[in-house]
Amino acid sequence: MARDEVFKKKDADVVSQRNEVVLAADDKDLGTVLGCDEGTVEDMRGMGYVESRGELWSVGPARDYLRDAAWADGLWE
Repeated sequence: MARDEVFKKKDADVVSQRNEVVLAADDKDLGTVLGCDEGTVEDMRGMGYVESRGELWSVGPARDYLRDAAWADGLWE
């Protein structure tokens, strides 16, 4: 695979992760999907990292936030 093709695939993977949408009935279900507790889900919703679409939730930015927080201070469960 050529170098440019590798970068294009990597960029496409990042975009697809940022647009990830999951079905969750409540904060507990959403926390299970993201691997965090309900309080963290509520905090991320307040910060705009988790966006509701009815029972569908856009979680790509939340996954980025949790990954970065885990790296910074061990938040990941």
